[in-house]
Amino acid sequence: MNETKKPTGYPSVDKPWLKYYDENAETKANSIPLGKTVWDVIEERLYKYIDVPAIEYFGRTISRKEFISEVYLWARALKAIGVEENEVIPYYGPFMPDICAIVFALNMIGACPYFLKLAISPDALAEETKDSRFAIVFDQMWDKVSGEFSKDKYEKVIVARITDAMPTPKKQIVSLLTGLKNRAHFPKGQKYITVQEARKLAPGYSGELKVPFIANRGAFITSSSGTTVGGVVKATVATNESTISQLYMGDNSKINYFPGDRCLNHFPPTASTSLNVLFLLALFMGETVLIDPRVSEKDFYNQITKLKPNIALTTGSAWEAFFARVEEETKNGKRFDFSCAKGWIVGGEGTDPKKFKKWDKIMEEANAYNLLFSGYGSSELFSATSCETLDARCDFSKPAMSVGIPYAGITMGVFGADGKELPYNTRGELWIKSKSAMKEYYNKPNLSSQVKVDGWIRTGDLAEIDENGMIYIWGRCKDTVTLKSGKEIYLFDISNKIKEKDYIDDAIVLPMPTADDKIKLVAHIVWTGDLDQSKREQNLADLNLTLQEYLPEDMEICGYAEHEIMLPYSPTTLKKDKNKLSGQLDGYVQVVDGKISEIRFSPTEEGSYRIIYQ
Repeated sequence: MNETKKPTGYPSVDKPWLKYYDENAETKANSIPLGKTVWDVIEERLYKYIDVPAIEYFGRTISRKEFISEVYLWARALKAIGVEENEVIPYYGPFMPDICAIVFALNMIGACPYFLKLAISPDALAEETKDSRFAIVFDQMWDKVSGEFSKDKYEKVIVARITDAMPTPKKQIVSLLTGLKNRAHFPKGQKYITVQEARKLAPGYSGELKVPFIANRGAFITSSSGTTVGGVVKATVATNESTISQLYMGDNSKINYFPGDRCLNHFPPTASTSLNVLFLLALFMGETVLIDPRVSEKDFYNQITKLKPNIALTTGSAWEAFFARVEEETKNGKRFDFSCAKGWIVGGEGTDPKKFKKWDKIMEEANAYNLLFSGYGSSELFSATSCETLDARCDFSKPAMSVGIPYAGITMGVFGADGKELPYNTRGELWIKSKSAMKEYYNKPNLSSQVKVDGWIRTGDLAEIDENGMIYIWGRCKDTVTLKSGKEIYLFDISNKIKEKDYIDDAIVLPMPTADDKIKLVAHIVWTGDLDQSKREQNLADLNLTLQEYLPEDMEICGYAEHEIMLPYSPTTLKKDKNKLSGQLDGYVQVVDGKISEIRFSPTEEGSYRIIYQ
């Protein structure tokens, strides 16, 4: 008779999340086919769901049969150009149908695409592409990489245009608009060829396309989400095995991907989430990928309301802007129908329970098929590692938002500074063990060894896991200030204290070093609703008093910056723009002797700031 094992009290041993999955889900997730490339696996699934369109792009529908032909065409074209096995081919630009096909074509012939970080510096660009002979670039972004891609070492540079796969007359309209901008000035010469010219080279190669399988070969290189170490780009290398592991884990983890549904992909492929969750996994699961490479708040609103995707994933800030617009339009009499929503996911920076509950209410009033889900991922693990399911949902019992349960096949634990695992409901650094873990950071062995420890990936995120396997992400472990006593204070704990007030919609706390004995902080806040001057002063005084009582004696909030509607976010990462907020030196207020005073900060020669009362 089988006896039920008693819980040890440690998540990585007990794996309580498995109770939400089918009995053999973990075994199936880890049983990937041997000796196959990503293209081998995707091609099989494309044929399995052959009647479902593969891609939709600005009104053009590309069937699975047509897409398979495109992949083989590009494999021949790339071989005709001279691309060899194990070459790394950098790409700078957004997702487009030809790029989608090139991704698999490179995998088929044993080469590896490198989706460059769009905010990369010239020095980092030179370092990351030093071993490449070929490159691909989006024409409207040529000026960002022209200094590097014009070098003699490049034998061919393929130029992609947003109109390449568009249907007429949309192509003519967009061509006119982009032409008027006149931003793309490519040098003349045989090494610069357009996508259309490159495609014509395909008949020139008649040899073998699929190369023999080699274990642990790099399949994709993506840039770690918005983070660098000392200005050095962290590009993660995924192998065929690790990528296929991600697909199998997704397939066995009860996520709401269903054959025939539609998945929105509006992010560039530099993000592993875009490449994996919103492209590879969607095709693997029999869905149609809706490609629209525009990422502004207004564009995302139009994509959701007009394309009506079943699957959509974006950051907390992008969802916040979306729902703010929905609320405004609703006040003006517009009615929304979100019945298409089967798997709308909040990822990236995440959000807080207060906002999540508010958005769920909006979804419910708009007849959503499912309410929102919260998820978590890491570039080092080729994106997705956990997500809420219909059975495992956040109960909003903590200030931090749950990001669901680990995928089947993934092991998670929370560890202390001494490297020992911590029990349930204890905060520590989140470590993850998975077959989807990166091979390495591209050409950075020292950085790789800092993150990969005894089979674990150290995420750098402060988290806790409860008895049901639900994961709560509090923030980055390094988001701290240190008191004179040596005790560390997490800045997001102070932000969460501020957000406890019903008159506060959002808050971020940042350090503002001054030549003072006390540790000085500033708080960026968003009020809940409109306030008259009297109520604003009353609330600010109450908040200031609360924080005086909450903070240690040698720490204080020296200024408050008020923001309308929501905190600013970066247009490239769609995450709260802490760099911009950290650079804000004026526009602050403080309560002085019961009255609100305007203040600003002036830099000193010593590198600190002086408070100026106005």
